[in-house]
Amino acid sequence: MNILIIRFSALGDVILTIPVVNTLVESYPNLNIWICSDFKNKTLFDFSERVHFIGADLKGKHSNIQKLISFVNETHSSIKFDVVYDLHDVIRSKIIRFNFSIKGVKTRKFNKGRNEKKRLISKKIDFQKLKHTTIRYLETFKKDFDKLNITYCYHPLLKSLNKLSPSSNSIGIAPFAAHSSKEWPLENFIPIINCFPEYKFIFFAFGKREISLVNQIFIGFKNYSIIDSSLNFKEQIQLINGLNAMIVMDSANMHLASLTYTDVISIWGPTHHFTGFGPLNNEQNVVGIPQSELKCRPCSIYGKINNKSKTCAQESMRKIKPEMVIKKLNEIIN
Repeated sequence: MNILIIRFSALGDVILTIPVVNTLVESYPNLNIWICSDFKNKTLFDFSERVHFIGADLKGKHSNIQKLISFVNETHSSIKFDVVYDLHDVIRSKIIRFNFSIKGVKTRKFNKGRNEKKRLISKKIDFQKLKHTTIRYLETFKKDFDKLNITYCYHPLLKSLNKLSPSSNSIGIAPFAAHSSKEWPLENFIPIINCFPEYKFIFFAFGKREISLVNQIFIGFKNYSIIDSSLNFKEQIQLINGLNAMIVMDSANMHLASLTYTDVISIWGPTHHFTGFGPLNNEQNVVGIPQSELKCRPCSIYGKINNKSKTCAQESMRKIKPEMVIKKLNEIIN
């Protein structure tokens, strides 16, 4: 059986498909899976001979929807997909889905829970934990594969490795996010680094601006280094798996790090891990101001802030102190 899974972006949402794809591979030995996503995401799925990748250049030659459809159809003409699963449900993926449905191919789409999330943000329902995105993905497939049950929420590349013993004391820091509202001020990491002088701190910075910001603030520290986009996802996963701990924002880096055996401390301000995007395997390491103490939280699902929510977003980050992260680090390390 051949299935096509469509999930173009955002990177964090793509990463959250991995436990489900791995479960499909392990539960159904006769299943072949094609992932259609941004070509940059290929190494995320290099873990099985039965998982194939259709890398779309969405900002280049496949930016035109007709060219994208033709590109996907090239694989279908030789493979013949039995079912197409849309795990994105945006205009682009809807058109591709429709293209397959008129060919007689069965299609499915996952339920994003848009209304629940909007009502939670607007305080029209009581504050509560919503269904995790990975579980929503799983439920989409359970309509056709009823014995699916996620038992392994780590990256399949690490199955034979387990947790590596760090060769040296090292802590990762991924201080950036797609939305600046979700970024804790870089200066807050200074007391953390000062508190652990025997550790090396590795910053994940993927761009000239990010690298420049890190260097400006930490140039006087001898125990920091930077890794950049020269490392592919497979190499990043292996690096993170050898760290003592990882400190992240609500970001794609959080989701990638959470698929390793390393403890991941995630810092949450205007967004909240109850809205379906919490860190897999690491919910006990979330750092943020409790919603009971800051009633405006969460004021955003993804981190996009309007003028009405600006004060809440700033306050939710300002109230998070370095001591809170240091306490979590001590709990993990000791």
